[in-house]
Amino acid sequence: MSLLTLDIAKCVRTTNKFSECVECVNACPVATIKIDEQLPSFVPNDCVGCGGCLAACPSSAYKLDDFNAINFMFSYLESERESISCKEDEIPCLAALNVEEILSMSLLTSKEILFDRSHCSECEIAKVNLSIIEKRVEEVNFLLEAMEVEKSVRFEVLESMEVVKNSDTASRRDFLSKASIKEAAKAKHKFDNSVEALDEELKEHTATVEDIQSIRNKVVPDRRKLLKMAMKRAGVPEKFHVIESEDISFISQKVLDEESCTNCQMCYRICPTGALSSDKYGGFIAFDAFSCIKCTSCHDVCEPNSLTIKPTFNLKELFEPKQEILVKFSVKRCDECGMPFVYRSGEVMCTRCRIEEEEANTLWGIK
Repeated sequence: MSLLTLDIAKCVRTTNKFSECVECVNACPVATIKIDEQLPSFVPNDCVGCGGCLAACPSSAYKLDDFNAINFMFSYLESERESISCKEDEIPCLAALNVEEILSMSLLTSKEILFDRSHCSECEIAKVNLSIIEKRVEEVNFLLEAMEVEKSVRFEVLESMEVVKNSDTASRRDFLSKASIKEAAKAKHKFDNSVEALDEELKEHTATVEDIQSIRNKVVPDRRKLLKMAMKRAGVPEKFHVIESEDISFISQKVLDEESCTNCQMCYRICPTGALSSDKYGGFIAFDAFSCIKCTSCHDVCEPNSLTIKPTFNLKELFEPKQEILVKFSVKRCDECGMPFVYRSGEVMCTRCRIEEEEANTLWGIK
């Protein structure tokens, strides 16, 4: 039986109380994942181990003890088979692979990738997962065409393969269907995980001191690193096409309104991957599109809505990524405290000193 865990330090809801991300909730076919007091929670025994939340989470916060998408991808690339089916033990459901991973596989292999859907009509979780898989395959094929790559991913019924009926979702939660008692004895941690996965109590999450320390680390998910390697191996198209932003789910370009931006620094402090950044004085806001995971956390904290997603996306950012300066600020040293600050107009005084002066004048009765 699969054991689902959540690395709370990677969840964007941990770092940002204003986050509106519910990707894992929407992807769960058994509706066990819920948002409880800002953070995700779930009942381990209700989880069917399909891996849908792993693929849906933009920051790769979820893990299954018996499945790793990157390991599966390399195993597939090294094999001679073309089809991918959940009837194989290596992957719990095709929904466990997200767009970046499928795209990387397509670019790294000369084979035609074929997703087998012959079992979907008999699968209970397909009621949710089937449409998710179809949408991802459609997006990958659109991107391959826009990149001028002459290949595609097929998602069809393989009649030559024996269809294994699995209408009982409880069988997916049966430990004995995946490992014998003998195998469990050889791998005690798997047995322990299976026992823990049978827990019927709601598993809630809170951030520990260690989690808070980990949050400070800006980490790009492994799937993005793999995509970067795949893009380097892909041939550069004759023309870099510009597509609608809504047609690509895992990355974006940004627009920042200099007039309304207050340089509160929240956007680049909250960014989990370091896609948004600045210098120690806050003299500019820079953006690296290739590191963006489109979690929209930066938009959720921007009170004046100065930061928005660009309506279009230039595929050049995938082939030739570069950092872009969205806005520059004039930085001066405060005449009162000597600390550097973003100067706009008027007295050369930082916000903190200006507030202290206003409070002092109020106490003294000076208008």
